[in-house]
Amino acid sequence: MLSSSKIKARSRFIPCSLAMAVAALSVTGHAAGTQSNHDMAIELIEVTAEKLQKVDSETLLSEAPVTRPTHDAGELLRSVTGMTALRRGGRGFEPIIRGQSQANLNIISNGAFNYGACPGRMDPPSTYVGVDSFDSVQVIKGHRSVIHGSGGSGGTLLFEHLRPEFLDGAIQGHVKAGYTSNSELQHQGIDLAAGGDQGYVRVFAARKRSENYEDGSGQIVASAFDSDSWGLVAAWDITANDIIEISHEDSREGDVWYAGNGMDAVFADSRSTTIKWTHDAALGFIDNMEANIYRSDVEHLMDNYTVRNRNMMPNGMAAPSASDTWGGRFLSTIESENSQWRVGVDYQANDRLATLYMDAGKNGSLDMLVARMWPDVEQRQWGVFSELDYQLNDHSSLRLGLRVDDYESSAQTANVSTGMMGATTPSRLYANYYQASPERKDDTAISAVLGWDVDLDEGRRFNANLSRSVRRPDVTEQWIARSAMGRFWVGNPDIDAETHHQLDLSLQQSSGKLEWSATAFYNDVSDYIEQFKQDNATLYRNIDAEIYGTELDAKWQFSSAFSARAGVSYTRGEGDNGDLAQIAPLEARINVDYQAGDWALGAEWLVASRQTHFDPDVDVNEESAGFGVLHVYGHWNITEALLLEAGIENLSDKTYAYHVNSANSDPFNPDAVRVNEPGRQTWVKVRYQF
Repeated sequence: MLSSSKIKARSRFIPCSLAMAVAALSVTGHAAGTQSNHDMAIELIEVTAEKLQKVDSETLLSEAPVTRPTHDAGELLRSVTGMTALRRGGRGFEPIIRGQSQANLNIISNGAFNYGACPGRMDPPSTYVGVDSFDSVQVIKGHRSVIHGSGGSGGTLLFEHLRPEFLDGAIQGHVKAGYTSNSELQHQGIDLAAGGDQGYVRVFAARKRSENYEDGSGQIVASAFDSDSWGLVAAWDITANDIIEISHEDSREGDVWYAGNGMDAVFADSRSTTIKWTHDAALGFIDNMEANIYRSDVEHLMDNYTVRNRNMMPNGMAAPSASDTWGGRFLSTIESENSQWRVGVDYQANDRLATLYMDAGKNGSLDMLVARMWPDVEQRQWGVFSELDYQLNDHSSLRLGLRVDDYESSAQTANVSTGMMGATTPSRLYANYYQASPERKDDTAISAVLGWDVDLDEGRRFNANLSRSVRRPDVTEQWIARSAMGRFWVGNPDIDAETHHQLDLSLQQSSGKLEWSATAFYNDVSDYIEQFKQDNATLYRNIDAEIYGTELDAKWQFSSAFSARAGVSYTRGEGDNGDLAQIAPLEARINVDYQAGDWALGAEWLVASRQTHFDPDVDVNEESAGFGVLHVYGHWNITEALLLEAGIENLSDKTYAYHVNSANSDPFNPDAVRVNEPGRQTWVKVRYQF
């Protein structure tokens, strides 16, 4: 894949969803007017029976065939160079961009933030993104814009619904079904849209059922899950220039097995609603405006006896938790012949509560409170921002962005007793380990972006991006308070926010049948938040660190039928105490594809080197082995409306695991193990579009 400017590609068949199989569209474009390449986004959309056309004459597209099914959005993004994802089982993949994850990524779904409710991160935000309903996901690596919320030092993931184009009638949509062997995954989905020029209504739903899979050695890996989701998007053009859009999504996860956690998820339910207003006409000196408000609620229950009886003692442990998020953004745009200026304000509030109970008899009575893991934590953030894209001349453009954020964070019940079985209150834990008190924490942060794009000769483009971003501590790093069975997991109320100073340099070229890009990045981090162990406690501290690496992407179009793609990434992370945790080794992905008319075949070879750099307090305390696996895939357009896709993953039935691995950092199960990837599995998917 080639890093690219932000695009909005649509096929004839709309809506078009991010389902189990995706294709990556890579573009290398010249700046036109005030458009620029500063965001360096990659858009992923699903291949349909109709080929995608070039967005404009200045954009070169690179189509990639379907390569694999996906279980959730985190796994989907493993196909992007420089990205990977932690595997917890069959669900809950944690996205990582250039060695950064969790609170270092801004994950925005239809304009809404949604934070998981599990302290052990069984449910990162990407879990609740319905990949079967979203039409595009833009991956912005690094900190390249100040308009997508605070933080985002690692990058931003923007999941979006595109407006349907009703070309052949007022009602259209698709139905699909899929099956993957090994895990016996069954998947069904439907997506319908009705409307016209004045508005539309779109409804969609998906159902997935999966059993545990076997790795290449025939060992069963806990990964079963049930997943149901549905949603609705409705828009109304209330005037020629004003549009109101309402979207709602509901996700229900149940009986989720985790190989990398000491507990399983009995349920994990999410509800998210967004209302967006767009005014696309001049109002005084402002050329257009948009505003949105959203609410996202998550409820989660994990225990060690309902899904699997993992504790032979008569009493079990259960941890109900919840995360409620709401906020909004107002954005105005002022345009001139050679500039685009975006100014706005946003707000975000998040409340989280997690408690640990002993359940006598394992009957769901939750008899005794053991720990207030998230003691009614409230987080608030206000931000104001301004970002200017300025066309210097016909060959270069500049981006200047500035953002100021005000943060508040507090733990409302840190002084409330946890009962007889609790070792102490959260306040006492904070005092014991950090000599800190649970007073409200306030902070102000300044972020900035400076980007430069220049078109060189012979189809080359150079991009430089310099940024400063501030990432506040997340709820767990600052307020977690777990004391049970002689083990402690305690956040640091006085932990400082991370400050990232990053430099990205990228060179891209498109010349005939060859497209390529090369990127180098360096990130100097002050007050990096490091998780570490002290005796029987998991704790947090600030250190200084640096993260750096490189990425290479290329596509060769040998002939009208044969093409090849390659992506190579390397990331290195070092801190005051040695290697940083969860940093992927050198990885490469090579695809060879053949397409003839209505059918295509391809092969993908994924290679990872041995990782000799690791953090023994978080990673498995040994080097991780390298691996190479081969996948084959293909598709056939049976008719204009009917598409068949199939493939075989891990053709040689190899036993392997990624170095980045969720079991390594699970405080519920401190004995770190690696979660192996599936052994050989075949998959098939059929889709009918109308």
